[in-house]
Amino acid sequence: MSDLLTNIAHWRNPRSYPEPGTPPRKLLDAASRSLSVLGLADEADLAALRAEYDPAPTTDTPQAKRSLPPAPPKSPPAGPAPSR
Repeated sequence: MSDLLTNIAHWRNPRSYPEPGTPPRKLLDAASRSLSVLGLADEADLAALRAEYDPAPTTDTPQAKRSLPPAPPKSPPAGPAPSR
């Protein structure tokens, strides 16, 4: 939408910057505002998604202690078993 408004504003003279208060200048201002609004909406959407799917850790939940992995199970003895 912003590109459309900018292209309309520069339709007759693409290299000049319109004077304040003229319709082309108002179109450029509207294009700028629409980009600002879309930027704010994008930030709000991203914040909502992060809050839903990637919440910050709470202080009520204890943090898992970092430790070494468990020791491997003991292997059975090699060789013949003693007989009676």
